[in-house]
Amino acid sequence: MKLEDVKKLADMARIDMSDSEMEGIAKDFDSILAYVGQVQEVSKSEGTQSSALTQEDYFLNNVMRDDVVTNKEGEYTEKILSNAPDTENGFLKVKKIL
Repeated sequence: MKLEDVKKLADMARIDMSDSEMEGIAKDFDSILAYVGQVQEVSKSEGTQSSALTQEDYFLNNVMRDDVVTNKEGEYTEKILSNAPDTENGFLKVKKIL
């Protein structure tokens, strides 16, 4: 990758870089792009199973559970109210919002 290309990418990403940093990135980019090319070759080579899945392979559904109360009524009321700054008649008291 050319230094000008790295400068353009840095400008587009709004990253301030020195020339020495850009030179190092340019060298790293070449090895990264070479590795990506190798991965693409392997995925296109004959004899390998295609990892491309169709929409039918991704049958998605939500895993749901019954909404069941697991604690006793009022079990945590006192603990909750003790942490509130202001309460009234067993309820949290908040400012009126309108």
